Amino acid sequence: MTTLVTGATGHLGCNLVRELLDRGEKVRVFLRPESGKKELEGLDVEKSFGELGDEKSIEKAVQGCGKVYHLAAFVSIRSGDKGILYDTNVLGTRRLMQACRKEGVQKVVHCSSFGAIGINPNGPSTEKWTVSPYELTTDYEISKTFAELEVYREIANGLPAVIVNPSGIVGPWDFRPSLLGKTIIDFAKKKMRGYVDGAFDFVSYKDVVQGHILAMEKGEIGKRYLLTGEQLTILQTLEWLQELTGVPMPTMKIPNKLLQNVAIVKDWVERKYFPDVMPRFNYHSIRLLTSGKCADNSWTIKELGYTKSSVKEAYRESVEWFREFGYF
Repeated sequence: MTTLVTGATGHLGCNLVRELLDRGEKVRVFLRPESGKKELEGLDVEKSFGELGDEKSIEKAVQGCGKVYHLAAFVSIRSGDKGILYDTNVLGTRRLMQACRKEGVQKVVHCSSFGAIGINPNGPSTEKWTVSPYELTTDYEISKTFAELEVYREIANGLPAVIVNPSGIVGPWDFRPSLLGKTIIDFAKKKMRGYVDGAFDFVSYKDVVQGHILAMEKGEIGKRYLLTGEQLTILQTLEWLQELTGVPMPTMKIPNKLLQNVAIVKDWVERKYFPDVMPRFNYHSIRLLTSGKCADNSWTIKELGYTKSSVKEAYRESVEWFREFGYF
């Protein structure tokens, strides 16, 4: 039986594909024609080329597959990316889920995001929390929320699918690299001049890979599973990076309100004059760090047997990988 993985060249995809191959699974990856040269080099995978906007290429990729992991997504905090976020994350998910249902795929695991989990003002958010239309969200979070609705639509039509919601993934094989990977690289190259207060949930890549496989094996159709790790302050992660890289952490702490006000102007300037520049932060990313959003994944642990490993160790592996592959 063939297992299809979309988004196989992304950070999570690179790690999931390697684990599936180690488990002896026959893996097919769905790629854009220009992708996969370095990310999948040396891996025994079948390649199916196409786009999430091309129904025929999706149908060809799904053909003969028993299991599908849908990881492909466009990730951006940039304000001008609404169109591609919707086309890729929402409509692309719709096309893939429809193709999986028509093909009779045995099970689909759709990788969503912690961003599609709403903020509980009274404590940790569980898998039952959805994004409120009245809370401030990024365009990316909105796209992932609506992508989940497309999955549920096909579940109602008979598709056997489950949804997983990982938080900030830390670990190796981050070729592109991810936003978090870029932060690690900037730190190691002494490009980080200051930091802000705040916290976020970070999770080891091992746990997220494990969570996907557990969801495929044990996940209940139509359910969501939080794949989260540890709620860490920005200061804690910087102290770890200082220890792991040998580079002194920045000493200048920038007041959050000041940086948010600066970001309002910065976001407007970038949107108007530098639309192709991918920002490292914006107003919403700073707001998220101070929102108090945290996770309760006890249901995932109970239902799937999900376990959590050391996030600090994942940071160590990430730093070592970036160093080995010449990123700094």
